[in-house]
Amino acid sequence: MPVSYVMAHRTLPKQGEFANGDAVVLRIEGEVALVAAIDALGHGELAEHAAHKAVAFLEAWPLSEDLRDGMQGLHEVLRGSRGAAASVCLLRGQELVFCGVGNVEVRCFGTKAPILLSPGVLGARVQQFRMCRATLADGSRLVLYSDGISHRAPFEALHPLDPEGLCEELIRNHRKTSDDATAVVCDLRAKA
Repeated sequence: MPVSYVMAHRTLPKQGEFANGDAVVLRIEGEVALVAAIDALGHGELAEHAAHKAVAFLEAWPLSEDLRDGMQGLHEVLRGSRGAAASVCLLRGQELVFCGVGNVEVRCFGTKAPILLSPGVLGARVQQFRMCRATLADGSRLVLYSDGISHRAPFEALHPLDPEGLCEELIRNHRKTSDDATAVVCDLRAKA
């Protein structure tokens, strides 16, 4: 089934800061999409520098490659930096391949997906990359968020919002001002 992706994101630095250690990469190339949220350790300029390194790598990474190799490359490029947590979703049509390291959470609505985060810090130490796979149903939604968003946010109740509205709601009303905060939403829709 041909699909399209509707994506949105919002990210803000810690209250009182200008540098943001959280970052997002959204790429669509035909029927393939990359959705990633990065949360560099700490906050401020050094965290922002690490996040920029991760973004540069993911923006240049060939989407045809295996995600495990991409995560290993991301791990290598972050060596010598503060390091980061990150969740990366690779979508090929309805097929989802996911890998997350650290505490950037992922929730999947509309399809049961085995989301399991890998412990560790990209750029420092990761014992193994846990790869998760699922076939997404039409209308499925992925929500990625850094630990600057409360895990107590009422995600189920907010589900009727469109991607832009959901990101705005999470940042406006469920953000922790003591940390950088990021929300990313990706909806999968069948093309008519």
